[in-house]
Amino acid sequence: MRGPVLVRVDMNLPASHGMIEEDSLRMRVYAHVIEMYSEYGGLVVMSHQGRKGDDDFTSLSPHMRSLRKFLPRDVEVDFVPHENVFTAQTREKISRLGRGQVLVLDNMRYFEEERRWDVGTCSYVPFFKGVIDTCVNDSMPTWHREDSSLMCLPYIAKTYIGLRSAYELRILHDIINNPEPKALVMGGAKLQKVSDLAQIAKRGVDVYCGGLAGQLLAKARGWKLGDANDKFLLERFTATEYEDAKVLANLTDAVGNPVVQHPVDFVLEDHGDRENVKISELERRRGIIKDIGEETMESYAESLQERPVRVRAGPLGVYEENYCNGLELTKRISGDGLVFLGGDTSQELNEGGLLGHIEDAGGTICVSGGSFLHGWAGGSFPSIELVLNGEVSRLAQ
Repeated sequence: MRGPVLVRVDMNLPASHGMIEEDSLRMRVYAHVIEMYSEYGGLVVMSHQGRKGDDDFTSLSPHMRSLRKFLPRDVEVDFVPHENVFTAQTREKISRLGRGQVLVLDNMRYFEEERRWDVGTCSYVPFFKGVIDTCVNDSMPTWHREDSSLMCLPYIAKTYIGLRSAYELRILHDIINNPEPKALVMGGAKLQKVSDLAQIAKRGVDVYCGGLAGQLLAKARGWKLGDANDKFLLERFTATEYEDAKVLANLTDAVGNPVVQHPVDFVLEDHGDRENVKISELERRRGIIKDIGEETMESYAESLQERPVRVRAGPLGVYEENYCNGLELTKRISGDGLVFLGGDTSQELNEGGLLGHIEDAGGTICVSGGSFLHGWAGGSFPSIELVLNGEVSRLAQ
């Protein structure tokens, strides 16, 4: 690599009120990636953090403290705040970058055009073109999106798929082509795109839900979860998402059995007290759902142990408050064939002390989540399709 390299990574971390999880797996993974790339030339690093208006939206300046902690001392790291990114001064800094020097640009979602890709008007292309020698797209967790910082790369210079992304693509390839029975454990605070889950289920994959996704699915099947929980779900999910959940709830296999499962009990918290409650009794309770219940954990574990390929995406409970049935389920299904997806899921393992346990037992941990599932469902990766398009490569010359 002769001149500076423009690298798109995904340091989007679990965060709240401007405070990021500095020791998250995703940060450590990309710090290692940046260290390796910097051995060949100067780097310009682009990433994002949250969305404007959301609690996790912040500058990438806190990420710099974490990067400096994980990178060797001989790697020089500098930071450009968002108001200075697209300036002549920054372009001059880029042109002078040498081996072992890294320039991190601020959160790309400060810029309105980030979410409105248009090759004809995107200012990123003329700003970087001519000063950047090579581009690397190593942001698989965002590949299902058409953000400008992803799509612009092949129009700037010759673009390659990054090391971490290639590694996770191989894992995805192996899962798709493995003929053995598969299962997906889906948690988290949002419902994965219904078309993706439906396509995964139609490929013979059994889906087990927890987290808010599991609650929404239970409600879509007609269960009443208590006034407080029902109200929260109505506020948290749109009418479209609720209808999507009904579609998933009605998916069945060849003999009419549902292929998407929801919890049969939950752990409630009511004024500091915790109680395990069957789903049929929730309507009469006032507590807030915090975790999957013990019966659910036991039944999920028993079924999942029979699946040679087991994929987990998203937390199953509020692990930050020490609700640990999801972690206990993890222990019971660990071993060869277990794949963990996404930043929040891996953060659950990190805080529960299971990262090393999973890897030592033969499991695999990825930094991608929704994008991985999108690929499993057969969806496209727009920015990667551009990389594979010879016409775009020609335009970058």
